[in-house]
Amino acid sequence: MSIKRFWIILAVCGATASVAVAQSATDRVDVRREVKALSTGLTATAMSPSPAPGGGDTDSFGRNVVFDGLVQSGYVYFQADCTIVDPSNPLGPNDRCITLNAAPGPTNFDAPDIGQLTIPGKSAHSVFCHWLTPLASYSFQNSTGSFQPNAKFHLSPYVVVENPVLNDPSLIDPTTSLPFNGKLLSGFAAAYQDAQSLDPGQTASRTFSETRVCIAGFISKSALMGTYGLTDAQAKEFFKKDSILHFGLRGNLTLVDNGYVTYGLRVVGD
Repeated sequence: MSIKRFWIILAVCGATASVAVAQSATDRVDVRREVKALSTGLTATAMSPSPAPGGGDTDSFGRNVVFDGLVQSGYVYFQADCTIVDPSNPLGPNDRCITLNAAPGPTNFDAPDIGQLTIPGKSAHSVFCHWLTPLASYSFQNSTGSFQPNAKFHLSPYVVVENPVLNDPSLIDPTTSLPFNGKLLSGFAAAYQDAQSLDPGQTASRTFSETRVCIAGFISKSALMGTYGLTDAQAKEFFKKDSILHFGLRGNLTLVDNGYVTYGLRVVGD
């Protein structure tokens, strides 16, 4: 087996595992988008006797990495009662408190716009890439008096991107079948999930921090054309205009007693 073919098989196997772990439709879309971009590049490189520079990402080949800004999200707290506020530590404008449902009922939440960043036009040529780092701490507790098989802590970050090119009413977002109205929703293929069973009275605490570095980027010229239906000219114009990022977080919690999470997002371009 050739080395190139080995890496293609390895990439596809890793992609399949990632898709299996992702629980929501949004997570699966994010993973498949990155896997498709990676697999296309690797396949093109392996099949061509004279591989094109840059593989499947020729628009960014040979270009310098440019730092396009940093977002530190607010804190998202998970509590049984969000009316209890520490007067010495009130919630900031980007902080959120999610009220947890009584055990063993699940808590589904969406915390939009917990961090913002404006990227000036022409800061990138064809891609916005992410260095995404969460910091989270949380506790499971089984107070139901019976065995519970499905304690879960699941997070799925996303970003809403505003750009003037998307104001064109003739542009239809294929993910919603509606006009973009100036913005689109993208993700990071960076879902986190912890799940376990709990005996009556059992507790468990976790703290984690990890960094997800992009492959295909959360916005790229190829995605704007292939996923969102923009023309080549529109995709090029997109990167010439200012883009405003609104960072958000969705999740699903079961038998979580309390916790918090915050994200750092470093954006780089080409």
